[in-house]
Amino acid sequence: MSKTLIEQIEEAVTKDDFEPIAEQLNVEINKRQGVETIRAELLEAAETLAEQGVTTSGELEPGEGQTEAPEAAEKPKYKGRKLKHIKNGRIFPWTAALAKNRYMQEV
Repeated sequence: MSKTLIEQIEEAVTKDDFEPIAEQLNVEINKRQGVETIRAELLEAAETLAEQGVTTSGELEPGEGQTEAPEAAEKPKYKGRKLKHIKNGRIFPWTAALAKNRYMQEV
């Protein structure tokens, strides 16, 4: 009989034991964290799947797992004046100090 995801997580001893389980659950683990912290994160993900009726790794489809994490909000783009470095092409926000340099060009 196949073990449930929660049983697999509870039986894991090392951080390397958690890697295949994390891949099945589509959860990123940070190996700098402690074993118990990683176990808690994986248990949380497994419990949310158990609420949806998925209890074993065989029931997981490839690519299925925890709902996708919301993407980080993109920083708003700078809309003010800009300066371009003539030699390397990098673009900087306009400042009086940069504008005085002869290798900077306003764009």
